[in-house]
Amino acid sequence: MDTDFEKLIRVNIQGRVFVTCQTRGVTDPAIIGYYVDILEQSVSALLTKDSTPADFQAVLEEQLKWLEGELDQVRSEARAQPGADKDLSESEQGAEQERHTTAGDKHETGYVPEAKAMPERLKDRRAIMEHLLDNDCITLKLITPEEAQKYKHGLLGKQPENAEEEVVTALRTVLHEQIRKFIRKHNGGPWANANKQHELRMDITRTKTLCSLVTLAKELLSERDEWLQKTKGSLTGRFFGGKVKMNK
Repeated sequence: MDTDFEKLIRVNIQGRVFVTCQTRGVTDPAIIGYYVDILEQSVSALLTKDSTPADFQAVLEEQLKWLEGELDQVRSEARAQPGADKDLSESEQGAEQERHTTAGDKHETGYVPEAKAMPERLKDRRAIMEHLLDNDCITLKLITPEEAQKYKHGLLGKQPENAEEEVVTALRTVLHEQIRKFIRKHNGGPWANANKQHELRMDITRTKTLCSLVTLAKELLSERDEWLQKTKGSLTGRFFGGKVKMNK
């Protein structure tokens, strides 16, 4: 594997672990870093020097399933701790915990859902989008580093839903254009017939969140790379937005 591919692996793992942890209420950087290290080691052990981005995506998805199961199990075990009210929602559990915690309770172990104020929740949601903008979106060449800073600045002072909708709308247009250029240059590539191209356009149009757009872009990138390997005999540039170089 070359240096660019290894960098792509690290960035993808960090981003996907971050999002997976955040969606399950895990925000401690130390815990997230711990799981990032585990997945980096596991993925590296399962890849070889001849592995492709498509191989990496398949391995990463399997490891993320393990991580989701691990986090869900930890949360379930914590809820089973004495005093945990299983009928409460996570936010209600957190509020109850905050109201009724005693000195003795503070020594209990296990995951305790956090009762966060609205500003903190909004900050957490912005953090996920900021991470994707700074990492995956730049790596996939959907935006430049300068554009990432502009979009991040635009998140401030807005409801996350509204800010995310604006970003996703702009990046969908970029992805549409990247795909369109590739299809023109390669006579359709892996999307050679009209039906596939229509489905592809609809898939992009249907994305509503930044995470779903990034995930789709990576899937399309894997399809493109598989097609290039089969038809051109070599792996070329790894981004739709980059130059495509063929081995003669």
